[in-house]
Amino acid sequence: MINLILFGSFFVMLLLNIPIAVSLGMSSIFALLFSSSPLTVVPTNVYSGMAKFLLLAIPVAYLFLCALFSLGKYKNPYPAAAVQHRFLVLFTVLRNGKEVIESVNRFLDTQQYPRDKYDVAIAATQLPEEDLVTLLQMPVNIVVPDKEYCTKVYAIQQVMERYAPDEYDLIVIFNSDNHIVPNALSMFNNAYYSGCDSIQAHRIAENLNTSIAVLNATSEEINNNLFRLAHTRMGFSSALIGSAMAFDFAMFHERAPKLKGSDISKAMETVLLEQNIYTEYLAEVVCYSKKEDNADGYQTQRISWIRSQYTSTFFALRYLPLVLLKGEWDYALKLFQWLMPSRFLLIALILLCTAGVTLLNWTWAPKWYVLLATLILTFLMALPEGEVSRRLRKAIWTLPVLMFTAVFSHIKRFFYKKK
Repeated sequence: MINLILFGSFFVMLLLNIPIAVSLGMSSIFALLFSSSPLTVVPTNVYSGMAKFLLLAIPVAYLFLCALFSLGKYKNPYPAAAVQHRFLVLFTVLRNGKEVIESVNRFLDTQQYPRDKYDVAIAATQLPEEDLVTLLQMPVNIVVPDKEYCTKVYAIQQVMERYAPDEYDLIVIFNSDNHIVPNALSMFNNAYYSGCDSIQAHRIAENLNTSIAVLNATSEEINNNLFRLAHTRMGFSSALIGSAMAFDFAMFHERAPKLKGSDISKAMETVLLEQNIYTEYLAEVVCYSKKEDNADGYQTQRISWIRSQYTSTFFALRYLPLVLLKGEWDYALKLFQWLMPSRFLLIALILLCTAGVTLLNWTWAPKWYVLLATLILTFLMALPEGEVSRRLRKAIWTLPVLMFTAVFSHIKRFFYKKK
């Protein structure tokens, strides 16, 4: 009966959109009150059973499996295409006009694809007048959304309304700060010619100027290895990242009006997986983006991400059983991923449990040390190569700052109220 109260209250609180860490603590308190046990046995009741251990062991096992599949060099499987398809290259920008002007100029100057085979469009939200004047003098199409304050999804929908479904073959979506390799459109074209209707490029950090930026860049590269490279090697869709994405134009034109929410990656993933459309990952198509390089900026970014994450968690809890019954394994894996705590929160929870159990009764602690070691090994296997990895050794001291920021963001989100 105590286990029923423990797990029942835990899942009910998840359905109510309460953060995982808070749900774990409150469900444990409810179980303790029902059992009429003294306060000193709380950790015993929570952590001694294997069922409680599995709440954190399952995500770790999944990440470890992904890390194993991410090992080894990437080899592009797509030969040169016999046809050069037509592209619409879309840059989305909010306020920072000078940034997108620089990115578009660099794209036009460096891209090796035939110029008559692509057009550039800009979804310009809240741009200063002087930047709009500059953009009007450039060879780009500018679309200003009819709402001054709107989401990225809405801005993209406004752009798609200006074009016919057969006007282009592919659409590529970039953020205003993105700089992509010169052969990007050619690589997208090759994959599209071979049958890929949804493609995610390899986005990495451009700025490594602070320890926060290095850890942020490392986190994104670990995501690339675990949720993109490993997923495709296992036969599942790559996770989308919100920019450096390419889609079949007619398909995207049809589905764009149905996109909901503010997170373009999650909105598009839902639509694609519902239709059983596979997303490929092209690790060779590198797209550089700027990362937050200070704790305040990182926390703001995290809070914005967490709002989307909790919406996705509620969605996953609602639809995962039905998707499993239908045998839609690609979609089911994505929903399971949305149910997982963030990496920093997962590390914090396992560290807390390991320390607590060790202090109370060390004989129960070995499995928690094994779990912690497995998680550390997972991240070591998924670490990126190159400059990011070299700088990580100097930046590792800021990891506690990011862990605290991640946990605090969950707490702040719990008490956040929309004005």
